[in-house]
Formats: sequence, structure tokens, C-alpha cells
Amino acid sequence: MQKNEMHNQLKNVRILYVQEDHQKRLRTTKILRKFSSKVHVCIDFKDIFKDVSRFLPEMLISDIGLGGSLELDALQKIRKEYEEIFIIIASAHEQVEYLQKAIELEVSSYLLEPVSMKEFEKAFMHVMQKCCKQKDLKSIYLSDDLFYQASLKALIYDGSKLNLNKKEARLLEYFIEYKNMLLTYAQIQKHIWPGLNVSSASLRTLVKNLRKKGMSNLIQNISGLGYTLQIS
Repeated sequence: MQKNEMHNQLKNVRILYVQEDHQKRLRTTKILRKFSSKVHVCIDFKDIFKDVSRFLPEMLISDIGLGGSLELDALQKIRKEYEEIFIIIASAHEQVEYLQKAIELEVSSYLLEPVSMKEFEKAFMHVMQKCCKQKDLKSIYLSDDLFYQASLKALIYDGSKLNLNKKEARLLEYFIEYKNMLLTYAQIQKHIWPGLNVSSASLRTLVKNLRKKGMSNLIQNISGLGYTLQIS
């Protein structure tokens, strides 16, 4: 993606910026509004869930304060409920535990304040490239009579539409991205349930339900290791 193309696409991206510090908020909001015309500012972390549900941002940019636990817990809950939001952390703190939590939350970037326009531009470029990659998943043929319609989050099997829930669609898109490659149980669990410890039974159930929707011969279990999606 070229820089000009990224700027054009970013103009209409809904960005929610969460920052309680007045001076930081003014400075960063001014920068963000040079990229997007749809920037909503949240000035109190206690309002973040209300603002996310009302504004439905495509991108969430958040500070992490010195305490960290309130913000990180809130972001973890948001990630669980809104899996598709791209999260960028902009913080003056770089404690190891914050960085580790950011990895678990699958944040797109962890930026150290003060963040320059150039640093935001680089982070946005990464997000938009990933976003375009997701949008490219339009109609993926898995076999002669089965294809995945990403825009509908559904499998079309022999002319019939089989709707997928969020986790089933997320798992299938992960398999498609790494088709014919082994994905370990741990990799899949981390991708589907970021930041959470889930049982192996939960993963088996999710795979089983996806297999029932016309994919029983495509998703192969490599005993003791993981799963692979076998398609040509």
C-alpha cells in the first residue's frame, strides 16, 4: 500500500482516542484529526465501554497510566467483545508486564509518548495493510462445492448458506491465512481467545462445530500437535 492510498482510506476510519490527561489529549487529538475526519475522544476511562458501543470505532487508541490495571482490564474486556477493533497503545510507560499484556491483546502497535506524526503514520500504515488483507478475503473456494463468503461471515455449501458465529469465522479466516500449514493448539487458542486461559475442550468443540458445516474432510487434526486446513 502506498502512503497516499493509506491517507485516503484512513480519512473515513472511525477512531476512538482515550486519554484523561488534558495536555496530551489536545496534542494527540490534533495529530489524529489530520489523518481521519472521524475521531471521537473519550476523556474518562470509566466511559470507554459506553463510547465503544455508541461510536463503534474501527480503531481504538488508548493510553496506559502508571497503575495500568484499570486500562488493561478495560481493553481486555473490549477485545473479548469487539474482536475486530484494531488497538494501538500510546503510553509513556514501557514496563515489561504492559508489553506482555499488549501482546496478549494482539495490539497493532505499542507507541511510547510523546508520539510524533511520523510514528502514528507508520502505525496506521500497518493497521491499514492488515485491514486491506482482511477485506481481500471475499470469496475463498475451499472445495468444488464449498466457499467462504467473508462479507457475510458464512460458508456457502452446495448452494446453501451456513452462518458462522464470530469465533467460527475468526478460526476459519486464521486457517485460510495459514492454509496447508500446521497451527498448534497454543497458537489457535491465543488467536481465538487472546489473553484468556481456555480449556482444550473449548478448542475441540469450536473445531468440531466448524467441521460440521461442510469442512469435516478439510480440517485435519495432527495428533498431539494441532490442526491444519488442507486445501489446494
